[in-house]
Order: sequence, then structure tokens, then C-alpha cells
Amino acid sequence: MVDALGAHHRDRPLDRAAPRDVAVRAATAAGCPPALATAFVDLLVTARAIAAEGAGVRLPRHRVRLDDGQAAVRDALVAALAAEPFAPPALSAAVARARATPSLVRELEHAGAIVRLGPDLAVAAGTLDLAVTRLADAARSEGPLTGARAKEVLGTSRKYALPLLEELDRRGRTRRRGDVRDVLG
Repeated sequence: MVDALGAHHRDRPLDRAAPRDVAVRAATAAGCPPALATAFVDLLVTARAIAAEGAGVRLPRHRVRLDDGQAAVRDALVAALAAEPFAPPALSAAVARARATPSLVRELEHAGAIVRLGPDLAVAAGTLDLAVTRLADAARSEGPLTGARAKEVLGTSRKYALPLLEELDRRGRTRRRGDVRDVLG
């Protein structure tokens, strides 16, 4: 199992973890009865011989580390999204310009460098804090904000404002009450 996970990490260094099935298949191949293989993997996680990461597993020593080229691509992608924080380019266009791979985009999401708001919409992580600051400033003087007023405060369109407000709601930074939102911080 260690060899199978090590091979997965080596072949896919930007994946935080291997699918759990990789470990289950390795356990079965090593002689563990198929009916017990999943429980065996769970036992190894409990014993900390392997680590759970989301729905997958990894070797405890495995960490995603970007090389210089990948770090440059990350910086280009984040800069493209941050240039117009409340009206970013389509994620697919920013990814193409930065020449980012799907696995790098997934890693940037996991690391919190970018926040996906929709299938082809993402913002740089700092955009959330910037939005809360602007919305909080407006709410202090105006009280709770409607979605339309939040859109004006952010200087954007409904296309971007609604998904951003929904993400802020999910994160507990704003709270929707009917037609208005309270800014919680």
C-alpha cells in the first residue's frame, strides 16, 4: 500500500491524496480479503500509518510542493483573477492565459488561493476580504444592504455579485435575511 500511494504521489505530485480505492486495491493485491480491505484502510488511517485527506488517503509525509514553474503559473492565475476582483475573467480564460493545468487549479482551490464561485467563475482569495470590508463600510452608514445595493457597493454586475454574496453567506461572513444582508465580518 505504501508503494501504491508513493507511486500515486510521484505520478501526480499536485494531488493532495490518492483516491481511497488505490489503497483498497493495494491491500487486496497484498492478500487482504476484499470484504475487509476498506476496513483495513480505515484502520491504517486510525493508526496514522496513512492519512485521510478529504475523500482520499495519502502517505503522512506527502505534501504538495510547487516547483518554480508551477509557482509562476499560480502567481499569474491569481493575478489575473485579482486584477478585476469583482469582475474577474472567466476561469477558463484565466487558466488558458496562465497555462495552468486542471490539477494545479484543483490544488489552488484546496490551498485556498482561489475560490470557485461557479463552474467558470472564480476569484482570488483576497477578494472575499475586500468584499466584506467594502460591504461592512457601507452597512455601517446604511444598515443592512439589499443585493442590488451590495452590487453597487462592489461596483460589479449581478453576474458576479450574487455568487460572491452566496459564498460570503456560506462562509458566515454575511447573512441573508429576506431581501437584505447583514455583514458579520
